[in-house]
Amino acid sequence: MKNKFSNLCKESHGAHIFYYVTEEETYLNNIVSYIGSGIEQGDHILLIESERLLTLLTQKLTAVLTPEELTHLHTINNFDYYFSSGSFHPPAIFEYLSKTLKPFVENDISYRIWAHVEWSEKEAILNLLEEFEKEADRLVNDQELCLVCAYDAVRVPDSLKTALLKCHKYFLTEDEIIPSKLYENNLVNNK
Repeated sequence: MKNKFSNLCKESHGAHIFYYVTEEETYLNNIVSYIGSGIEQGDHILLIESERLLTLLTQKLTAVLTPEELTHLHTINNFDYYFSSGSFHPPAIFEYLSKTLKPFVENDISYRIWAHVEWSEKEAILNLLEEFEKEADRLVNDQELCLVCAYDAVRVPDSLKTALLKCHKYFLTEDEIIPSKLYENNLVNNK
């Protein structure tokens, strides 16, 4: 997968990737591949992930990356990220992201993002997630950014999966990155 991530991020002018996660160990290995690929290409990595998985990832990453390479990895607890305003609120999330990315942008440091998207069971989320992902797609296209948005399959009904495939140019399976046949270029559709 590492080479697939490298090729896609090098050859595309922004890659917004929907990852429909079905198996945790493969998921962790794909994150390690994505991070390794980015670091090899000179990128810093912003990893937005759950505390539990960050602990597991630390073990895997310290086994394959040098201490110097690990300085290119920047982590954020996804609960803190997605609920910085107390609920899943896209404007607050993007404000948080903007502040986080400011040093990279100001210092002309290339970066890529991996985000594990989670939300409260109490929230009516479909419309919010569509709004959120359309804005993320604009960001990816504007900044020519590589961004993986990972969603746990058990939490994603078919209607949401369809909506997410419309907002992401690429679809990541456990071992392949393929173009989304449902992708709608939001830059064209929202002008």
